[in-house]
Amino acid sequence: MTMYTVDVYSGSPDSIIRDPHAQGVIVKATQGTGYVNPKCNHQWDLAGSLGKKQGLYHYAGGGNPVAEAQFFINNIKNYVGQAVLALDWEENQNAAWNNTNWARQFVDEVHRITGIYPIIYVQESAIWQVANCADVCGLWVAKYPSMDWRSWTVPNMNVSSGAFKFITGWQFTGDDEDRSVFSLDEAGWDKLANPSTIIKQE
Repeated sequence: MTMYTVDVYSGSPDSIIRDPHAQGVIVKATQGTGYVNPKCNHQWDLAGSLGKKQGLYHYAGGGNPVAEAQFFINNIKNYVGQAVLALDWEENQNAAWNNTNWARQFVDEVHRITGIYPIIYVQESAIWQVANCADVCGLWVAKYPSMDWRSWTVPNMNVSSGAFKFITGWQFTGDDEDRSVFSLDEAGWDKLANPSTIIKQE
């Protein structure tokens, strides 16, 4: 029961979305409270036209977490219930890096608005920073065998889930293409995207 995905941002070529190995595509939507990926709609539509499962992520800027959550949802509200939602927690361009409460405030606000908890993307060594989300969020962890593992062959290596019960997704390459394997099938993906049949709208 696995699904293979890619994730893309404004600088990603369409060929990554078209990769026949990828069953799902997770698109960067927003960053902070001022950036919207100008290719988001195009990348979303292309993935959908190819019959791939879809996701959308917000890159944490480290400003006010409630404001960032509202900015994210406001920009993707037409896709809520169709997309797996994700928070991208990385050090680069993140003023709140090492803050162990920021992610929880963000995911709680997303849940308040939508009824959905996002999954959290984070490198293995920083899982501790988002550990207080482990009771409500899935973990999408990044750990590579090397920076030039340009293959869909899943490497044989140990990956920690930290405080999380298990790993929902594992991004195992990040050089030429961000490849991930998720421990679910397409029905499980749909359940992550829309855990209930009722999506609350503000």
